[in-house]
Amino acid sequence: MGKGHRRRRWVVAGIIAVAVVAGTLLHRGLATPEAPRVDPALERAVLPAVDRYLLTDPLGPLGSDDDADENPAPRGFCTEHVIEIRPAGDGLRVGLAAWCGHFARHGAGVTMLDGGIMAGALTVSPATAPARVSDVSWEPDGDSSSWAATQFSAGGAAEAERLLGDSTAYLTDPEAKARAAFGLPTR
Repeated sequence: MGKGHRRRRWVVAGIIAVAVVAGTLLHRGLATPEAPRVDPALERAVLPAVDRYLLTDPLGPLGSDDDADENPAPRGFCTEHVIEIRPAGDGLRVGLAAWCGHFARHGAGVTMLDGGIMAGALTVSPATAPARVSDVSWEPDGDSSSWAATQFSAGGAAEAERLLGDSTAYLTDPEAKARAAFGLPTR
C-alpha cells in the first residue's frame, strides 16, 4: 500500500467521524433547530387581530392608544416579525417579535417617545377566522431563553433568541409607519 492509499483511508475515516458526530448532535437535539416556516396566508389572516391588540389593549406593549383619539400626538405604532403559528385548542398560537413605540411629530420629523422590542406568544381565536387575542405571554425582563422554550417550539425559541439578539438587523423600525401616518415622506 502506498502513501496515497493510506491518506485516502484517513480522509474517508475523518469524513465518517464528522458525519457520526453531526448525526449524534442532531439526534440529541444539540444542534440549533431550523426556524419554523410561516404560511403567508395564515400570517395575513392573524395580523389584523394581533395589530389591534398590540396598539390598543391595556395589557399590550403600548398599554393603550386611547389618548391618540383626543390628541393626535403621540400615537402608537408597531412592526412585527411572525416567528411561528401553531394550533392551540380552538385558536392559533402566534409567536412573534414586535418593535413598538409611541411617536410624536416634530416639524418635518418624528420622535420616538418610548418603546421597545420584545417577544410574545399570542393566542388568536377562532382559528378559522382570527378576530381577537384571547391569551398572551410576553417575555419577562431578564432571562428570556427559559421563557422562550416554554412558549415556542424548539425552532421558534431558537429563532426568537436570534431575533432578540440582533433586533435591528431583523426587525423593521416602526418609524416609517409613524412618518407615513403623520403625512411625512419615508426615508
